Amino acid sequence: MKSPFKFLDSYTKDDREIFFGRDREIEELYQKVFESKLLLVYGVSGTGKSSLIHCGLANKFQETDWLPLAVRRGRNMIDSMAAAISSASLTKQQNKFVSPADFKKGVRSLYLDHYKPVFFIFDQFEELFIFGDREERKSFISIVKSLTESELQYRMIFVMREEYMAGITEFEKYIPTIFSNRVRIEKMSHINALEAINGPCDKFNITLEEGFAVSLLEKLSPGETDVELTYLQVFLDKIFRLTVQDKPPLGGDGGVFTLSLLEKTGDVSDLLGSFLEEQISLLDDPDSGLVLLKSFVSVKGTKQPMKPEEAREYMLTLGKDIREDIITELIQTFVNLRILSDKDQNGRYELRHDSLAAKIFEKFTLAEKELLEVRKFVENAYYTFENRGLLLKKDDLDYLAAYENRLILPKNLQDFINTSRQKLSHQKKILTRITRISLIVFILIVASVIRYYLANQSTSREENLIGMINLQSESNPYQSLNSTLLLLEKYPTSTVLNKMALDNFSKLLKAEVDTTDQAYLLQKELKQKILPSAILLAEISKEGHFIFGCMENQHIFIYDLKADQINYFEIDGELLNAELSEKDTLIALIYNDNTGRVCDLKGNVQYEFTTTPNNVMNERLVCFFPTGEYQLAAVDENRVNIYNDEGKIVYVLKNHTDKINSVDISPDGSFLATASDDKDCLIWNFNKEINQYSVFNKLTGHNDTVWSCEFNRTGKYIITASADSTIRIWDLYGKERDAEFSFGYNYQETRRYKTKYGEYDDDVENPDLAPYYRKVCNATFSKDEMSVIATGYSYSYDPEGNKQVNLNQVLYFDRNSKLYQNLYSPFRDIAEIDDGKIIPVYYDHMVISPDGDIVSVSESEINRTILLSSDGLQLFTQEGNFSFFSNNGSYLYNINHNSISKFPVRISEIKNLLVKFDITGSTEADKGLKMVI
Repeated sequence: MKSPFKFLDSYTKDDREIFFGRDREIEELYQKVFESKLLLVYGVSGTGKSSLIHCGLANKFQETDWLPLAVRRGRNMIDSMAAAISSASLTKQQNKFVSPADFKKGVRSLYLDHYKPVFFIFDQFEELFIFGDREERKSFISIVKSLTESELQYRMIFVMREEYMAGITEFEKYIPTIFSNRVRIEKMSHINALEAINGPCDKFNITLEEGFAVSLLEKLSPGETDVELTYLQVFLDKIFRLTVQDKPPLGGDGGVFTLSLLEKTGDVSDLLGSFLEEQISLLDDPDSGLVLLKSFVSVKGTKQPMKPEEAREYMLTLGKDIREDIITELIQTFVNLRILSDKDQNGRYELRHDSLAAKIFEKFTLAEKELLEVRKFVENAYYTFENRGLLLKKDDLDYLAAYENRLILPKNLQDFINTSRQKLSHQKKILTRITRISLIVFILIVASVIRYYLANQSTSREENLIGMINLQSESNPYQSLNSTLLLLEKYPTSTVLNKMALDNFSKLLKAEVDTTDQAYLLQKELKQKILPSAILLAEISKEGHFIFGCMENQHIFIYDLKADQINYFEIDGELLNAELSEKDTLIALIYNDNTGRVCDLKGNVQYEFTTTPNNVMNERLVCFFPTGEYQLAAVDENRVNIYNDEGKIVYVLKNHTDKINSVDISPDGSFLATASDDKDCLIWNFNKEINQYSVFNKLTGHNDTVWSCEFNRTGKYIITASADSTIRIWDLYGKERDAEFSFGYNYQETRRYKTKYGEYDDDVENPDLAPYYRKVCNATFSKDEMSVIATGYSYSYDPEGNKQVNLNQVLYFDRNSKLYQNLYSPFRDIAEIDDGKIIPVYYDHMVISPDGDIVSVSESEINRTILLSSDGLQLFTQEGNFSFFSNNGSYLYNINHNSISKFPVRISEIKNLLVKFDITGSTEADKGLKMVI
């Protein structure tokens, strides 16, 4: 007799007659699904979310009212969604769905085929965040956004586990309404659970002994008022099977559920665990069976669908090689045992429930988890390669090298890694040849430059110096570096020689040396640190002890520079910014959902606070106090809350009439400054007479939003940046220091034009000048306070009228408060050419060394960081997304994807390193050079 209970399966539309206890939730879902094109259905595992959609909601519709398309991620969400559209279409769809426009055409064609609204049901939507990478999520968000803004007849239902809800915040930036229409599915109450027991029993003529249902619920959830449906169905199914074993039936046609049978089922605490252990132990080869089941579990402990051949590849990764026919036999056995679901339309099998996946995941060793994480990294990279042709980078290959001897991959993934290695090796050989040729040219150029530089010196000395430089061997960086350092002793202000020293030291770091060589120890000292994921945010702490930041895998890293150790802790949400306390003991994390947390450096939450992000600049929403009894100031709408070390609000600064964008505290903690949309900057101090903070002064003069405010290192001056394209410097009494900085290039003559969507920051006659018209959202003093770095932003509109914020322009003001406006200045690169047209490239990150002599600029889109001297000479170039100097200015820390490297930028530090590792490179030629100079 077929069981009326679903064990670990979800209810389908055909199970309407045995689906009980969910009438209220079904009605709520039916109402909600018409309120918006998007519906978010979430809850903890085991609450019956899928059953509510595929059985409860499905039976509320007539066949003519909806066209349901069930979508599971599979190998990629976009591909699966395209396959669902194509499969349901009567008219042949296009071969490929690539852009959002393709999906709009596909949905329109599907609707015209059936004349029924299309309902996309994304079941187990959390798989996008578990298995998908950032590129996949970004593409899927674009598709959803495009469909949402269309007039097409469709709906989307996202069904997911609530512990992965933080991932939805990534959608919120582009689809602000994503959270507005949602239903949380709770566990089933005991009252409704009685319906779920009595209803199917009535349909199947099963007699319940008095008190059975109540005793069952008490056994499943003692002392609780709700029950987990997974265990309820498993328990009822087991009791049913015990009942039908009795011959003849003891009561009605369906048997009797007795209290004695209830006792035979054992304890609920590990019902599934015991079930799994028992079934695996009965196999001829339990070890192979367990490893096979592990292949159906993700690195996050959730289920993942697999084809038999894919399962075999995963088993190989876990060190188990089993023939395909045995795997097929084992899979069928697990299907019969109701551990695996039968294969779907794509030929994939999967565990019947995430609760089974959780039990199997408990049996993973740490080594197995690590290998699966590495494999998932390679799979995501391979998918990117298939779609965009991007091979693995050097950092990626270095990361995989540690697992080479343990990691067994399928041929396509291994070939992908080998191809990446070959391409990298080929590029290295080409680079070596180019470097050798360049070195020869460089030596000739250097000789000419030195001859010119020393033109006022005696002819014989000039000839001797050039001769000594030319004697240096291109293959020996020791000699070349040593000679350059000798010349710098004579000409210490020469930026040309400074560039030569940095180049030669870089060659020394890249030279192939024996492990016994002292240079090997130097290379080891400066070897880059590889992190497990791409670095999104990073900076050095105020005391210079730590580098801290956030990675793409939603982890915070804390790099202890003194101990040379990196610690990590996980975060649950999309991070906007992080701020380390003055004494490097606490870190404030700001999320995009108006919340923040103060944690210690191990990730332990000390307290939570509220804050108010915006869509332009979120770098100054919180500020730690340097000393004293207060700990943190945080922006919250039009006020600032001051917290003590227990996380309690002790004071509220409230005098702005509009949203605050920035808060800063003077170095001695005596004053606070706040900048606001109300066009003012307020200075606050503590008023002892009223025992409260009050306004000390109001800085008025900007005629648009004031985005940022910052005290200088003495606390006597404040710099403000505004959307009116100006930057001003004030004293505490509101007097402006010198003239304002004007961010515009001939600002009074800017040529902006308006579209039907709004103002567009551009120059019709000369588009190359457009970036100089941008508004300003941030301004900061350099550490020597002789320069200012400003960040600009502008708005533009895509063809559909969607407003976009462009935040990739950083400009540098020199010591005379004059903007570097020359289009051919060293702070712009005009060398990019497209179809014969010069395309300007603007630096999107800039930092100045503490003494103001060196500028580091980065272009993240082309992954390049350039080091420039104060006179504009390009000193050094390397790959990198962004960089920052050590607090003493001796080193430049460079962030490149998932690596952190440091490079000495001071001649004194290079000399210290050479002495520390006893690297002299001294030769007779050097001695001769020294005699000449």
